[in-house]
This record gives sequence, C-alpha cells and structure tokens, in this order.
Amino acid sequence: MSKTLVAMLAALAGVSLAAAPATAEPPPLKAHTQSAARRPARSPGAASSPLMRPGRAARYWTPGKQAKAKAAPLPLSAAGPVTPAPGTPDRSAAAERRSVPGAKRLTPGGDANGYARVRRPYTADGNSRVTGRLFFVNATGRDDSCSASVVRSASRLLVVTAAHCVYSSPDGSASGRWHTHFAFVPAYDGRAATAEQREPYGRWGGRRVWKPDAYTGRTGGDWNSVYDVALVEVGGRNRTLQDTVGALTPLRNQGGRFTIATSGYPGVLGRRPYDGRDQLWCLGRTQQAQGEETAGDMLAARLAGPADLTGRMETDNCHLAKGHSGGPWVVRGSSDLVGVLSAGKEDGEPDGNSVATALNVEGYGAIVGEADPQGVYDSLSLDASGPDAPVRRGGTATVTATVTMRGLMAAAQVPVTLTLPAGATLTAVSGASCRHGDHRADCTIDVIHPGRPVRISARVAVGRDADAALPVTMHVTSTRLDPAQRDNSAVLRLRTANG
Repeated sequence: MSKTLVAMLAALAGVSLAAAPATAEPPPLKAHTQSAARRPARSPGAASSPLMRPGRAARYWTPGKQAKAKAAPLPLSAAGPVTPAPGTPDRSAAAERRSVPGAKRLTPGGDANGYARVRRPYTADGNSRVTGRLFFVNATGRDDSCSASVVRSASRLLVVTAAHCVYSSPDGSASGRWHTHFAFVPAYDGRAATAEQREPYGRWGGRRVWKPDAYTGRTGGDWNSVYDVALVEVGGRNRTLQDTVGALTPLRNQGGRFTIATSGYPGVLGRRPYDGRDQLWCLGRTQQAQGEETAGDMLAARLAGPADLTGRMETDNCHLAKGHSGGPWVVRGSSDLVGVLSAGKEDGEPDGNSVATALNVEGYGAIVGEADPQGVYDSLSLDASGPDAPVRRGGTATVTATVTMRGLMAAAQVPVTLTLPAGATLTAVSGASCRHGDHRADCTIDVIHPGRPVRISARVAVGRDADAALPVTMHVTSTRLDPAQRDNSAVLRLRTANG
C-alpha cells in the first residue's frame, strides 16, 4: 500500500461527525418524522453534516447576495497544460470560448460550448422546474453556487448535486469541511423583473447534507471521482419541495451510453449568458468515462472490498462550465436522472468535454439509505409463469420471467438469467437483450421503471426423453439497496407428457 493510501486510511479512521447543534427551526412535516429509536442504523459508506437551520440559510441568501455569488470551480476531467483557443490570448477575459467543434454540437441553437438558453419561463417545463441554483457558503467563507435538482424520495425533500458542492478540503488536508448556509432556488431566473418571477417557488434552506465516506474533497485527489455526488435535505413547509415542483426519477446505473440533456447555471460574473442568471442546457451522447482510478477510488476499494468502480460517464458534445457543477444529466425525453456534472476541461481548451458521476451503487447508493431511510430503492422481484397443462414430449412451450421494480428508483442494465435442465433446449428468447445457448440465457434489461414490468419470454423445446418435471430456474440481479432479495429467483416446473 502506498504512503498516500496509508495516510488517507489513517485520516479516515480518525474522522468523527460533529454533534448537531440545537435549532429553533420547525421540525419536518409529521408525515416524514421518526424518532431516534426508529431510525435505522447509519448506512455504511455515508457521512452527514451537522444539522443546519433552513430558515437562517433562506434569510441569508438575499437577492443581493445571490447576484454576487461566485460559481464553484469545476474539477478538471483531464490533467495537462491548458491550450487557449485560437485568437484568445487572455482566456480569463474571453467573450467567446471555442471548445466543441461544430460537427460535435447536438444542441439546437447551441454555441461554441454546446450550450443554449432554456426557454423562459422555466416553470413551464417539468425538468426545468425541478432544476435550480444551489447557493452556499463554502469552506473558506466565500459565497458560492452550484446547480442541483429535486430527486424522488420518500421524504419528498431531497435535492441532488455534486459532493464538491457540499464539502471540500481547501488546504489539501485529508479531513475536509462541510459547506454551510445552503439554499436551493428551483427554476431560478436571475433576469426576472420581480422577486416572484426570480424565485417562483421560493427559497428552500438546507437542513442536512450527505456525501459518500470515500469522498474526501481533496483538490487533485479524489474530487473528480465516482463518489462526487451528494444529497441535500431542505426544510419542510406546508407543502414539500417535491409536491411543489415535482422530481426526477433516480436511474441506478454505472455509466455508459445515453443520450442526455443537462441543464444548470454556469456562472462567470459579467459574461452573458454565462453569469449564473440564465438556465442553460446542452444535448450530448455519453460513453464510459476513461481515466485512472483516483486515490479516493482506490481507498474505498480497499475499505469495502472488490467493487465495480465504473461509475462515471463523459460527453464530447458539451463543454460545461463552473457553476453547472451538480447539474442533472437526464435521459432525453424523460425524467430519468442518470448522473450529476462532476468535472470538465478548462475554459478555452479545444475538444472540450464534461464528466458526470453516475447514480451508481458505490456513491448514490451509499448515501440515499441514510438521507431517506423510509424510502425503498432498487427493489426488484421476479415471477415465473408457463403453461398450466403438461407439455408434449417432442413439442415446445413458452415460459416467461416477469421482472418488476418497486419503490422510487429505476435501474439500467439489469441482468436476468434463465437456466434449463437436461431434456429441454432454448430455441428463442425475447423481451430484452439476450445471448443464449442450449440451456442458459443471459439477458440484460436496458431500463426498468417502478410499476412498469418487463417480460422476458423463452421458447423451450422439450426432448422426447425428458423427465416428468423440468425445473426452469430464473434469476434477476439486484444490489444491496434491495431490502429483500428472496423474490429475485423463481423456479418453474414444466410438466411433460407423452405425445
């Protein structure tokens, strides 16, 4: 083990959470409260901030402070010297940034970075409505901002963003500090004429924040990692945040290929429309992010054992800017949230790109259990069905695996297997992407949503010397987020008879 990893392990072992201060703020709505005795044990791999006062944060972020808030830096997706764009000697003062070649721009009306303005009013579209600007005071005391979005939860009070928007280690030490005074403004419009138009759904102060344990916030260490995701709980009102604006559906995935639309509030003061006042968006096609594992990734692997760390995706169609950090990556034409903006290239670099942390099991899965203990996520089940009457030997039958997702999360790339005994042969499989031999089919469900079952059907040829009963075994693979996996497998016994 390297000296760096040893130091990080020692530092992590010594981290303790500060006691939550007393608060005069009203408690959450009764429908979502629970006593300490009923609260489940802390989820492994998650860390939470001390309790904060939502009302105090909401009062702090006056319109004047919002207008002057800077944009949180966007971690770099690639190391190396920065190359200014042609004709741009002073990159910091450039009015035009040339990053995405014209052939790679997919956004209708997109500029040199792939960005276009979201049509106003932002309240008119569901995905624009749930996206907003997240204001906070960072660990050095500076007024900062990121982007964020409302995500489905049982508490109906959760906002998802990037971990570097809630926690950092500005001095490079192994133990970082929580940012404070969080305030989320959904559908924020910084150019509106009135306060009601600028904050159409109000200002929601943060109560508590969660991040993965493995995220240390060290610049140049692991802030560009598969763990760069966080959840913010806002204070409750007469109506919850989700009841007020709606929410995106978290789609559990490990990165990969999607066509996404991402929106957020890139902020460079004085540079329209990149000054944090406009909600901008970009259309992109993603692929698995390339690059070496970070120190934080390796640390978590040593602490948790073997893990699939392919939890990031990237696009070359969008060069997203600081302030957009934490902004949602949503499957185009849906409300499925697959990731949050985590990193990108420097302003002005040619062939710009952007990287998102996927809503993976290692990151999002580590924090959602603690942030939303009453929520049910990734609850997959399987039901096997086939003919009621005996199947003639030498004939064929159709068997079906019906896979159902319950709860608050959708899932991508879900593995399902069907296994046949001797005396039966698979001739065809449909309903998912499948590869099969004579006795086994390995299928992958592209996406499954709560309440929308997926049926995989297999055509089975029964041998002339088959036994009287043929057990067909079916299994769907879920994750540790599934509260009960007893219903993930099923055995269907095909009865046979002479023809």
